[in-house]
Amino acid sequence: MTAPSPTAGIDPHQQNFTVGIVDEHGVEIIHQAFNNDGEGYAVAIDVLTTHGVCQVGIEGSASWGSHVAIAVTAAGFDTREVPPSRSAAQRRSRRLDKTDAIDAISIARALQAEPALGPVQTLEVYDPFVAKIEAVLEHRRSLVATRTLMLHHVGDQLAKLPSEVRDELGTTGKLEQRLRRVASIETSKATTPSGRYRLEWLADYIDRDRATATEIQRLERLLGKLLDEHGTTLREESGIGPIAAATLVCEVGDPYRFDRESKFARWSGTGAIALSSGEGSNEPVRHRLDFRGNRRINSVLYIASITQQRRHEPAQTYLERKRSEGKTNREARRAHKRHLANRVIRRMWKDETTRKQKLPTAA
Repeated sequence: MTAPSPTAGIDPHQQNFTVGIVDEHGVEIIHQAFNNDGEGYAVAIDVLTTHGVCQVGIEGSASWGSHVAIAVTAAGFDTREVPPSRSAAQRRSRRLDKTDAIDAISIARALQAEPALGPVQTLEVYDPFVAKIEAVLEHRRSLVATRTLMLHHVGDQLAKLPSEVRDELGTTGKLEQRLRRVASIETSKATTPSGRYRLEWLADYIDRDRATATEIQRLERLLGKLLDEHGTTLREESGIGPIAAATLVCEVGDPYRFDRESKFARWSGTGAIALSSGEGSNEPVRHRLDFRGNRRINSVLYIASITQQRRHEPAQTYLERKRSEGKTNREARRAHKRHLANRVIRRMWKDETTRKQKLPTAA
């Protein structure tokens, strides 16, 4: 019988990352820090190989640990994402200090305690084309966030304009429409110096806001073209548009990392959690909402459920059936989200199989 291989944990930072390795009993074997660059990745992989490590846990693989996650995954290690809450629980249970070395060891122990944690998201290793879709999606997301923040400031400034100007602009309607009307108002109508200044800079901001909105629309069209090239059929599902489809493709990555619908539902926060006792060996009776999981995907499925309820007859029939079974509206909504999660991951499995047949060298 082969002895279990050691488990490693990686705690990444901007300039360096620390690797901690534990044996099958969770006892520390070694910890060592490396520079967060190409040379450091090569040396760290040699250390992992020397100690016979097969599974590696990384905390923060979507930020400072992204490059080391790519390097370790490309080297053939089973690389898993360890949430900070898991490693923090390991530290608290042993009343340990918080240092880079202890964090790396705690990450390894957390992975050892739960080896079925989700794989890291390394799109560059899985498919560079999907990584490009993610780059475009993040560009659009940053522009939308910046524009939303600026429009909040615009609304605050519109409210502070002199009453004679504010009455002409109106106090209802979309902020974009009210902002556009500023261009038709002469600065001299403002009776105070602060009002005249606000009118000037709001008028100057109109062109920039229009340019930002145009760029967001261009990126949305580009995402549509990239999704066509990718070959995903997610947009055929009612309630899932280009942005939602791109979010699913990028957040999920390789759909085959979920070998069952239940794992995808748990990862996306759509699987109900049992909250019941006294049943013995019987199935739990009561369940509650899962507040964890990928909230971005959870939001996509929620919006799709709302949209399907309005105009998709099969979804309306499903929700009505759940309510007739005695479920509340919220419970029926959660059941429909789980139903949608199953449909989405099955569609993504099918799409991935088709892509691999057309592009045998992909992934």
